[in-house]
Amino acid sequence: MFAAMISTMVLSSGCEEKTAATDPIVQSTPGSTKPLEATDLVGYHGKMLRKSVDRITEGNEKHNKELEKMAGSGPDQ
Repeated sequence: MFAAMISTMVLSSGCEEKTAATDPIVQSTPGSTKPLEATDLVGYHGKMLRKSVDRITEGNEKHNKELEKMAGSGPDQ
């Protein structure tokens, strides 16, 4: 049931405007997880799920920025 719900959400997210799908800034904003709140309709706590995914996404972005900084400085030779 959960897999079917997730696959439906993924497929329906492809129906959004083309500009929103191609703009990386729009994709990385917390608003992009708003559809997760719809899981309330099938018995999940949508708001809590959305906040959890937002926290994970923000942590991942922070980690990636730190890696980019480290890669940019490079080893001194």
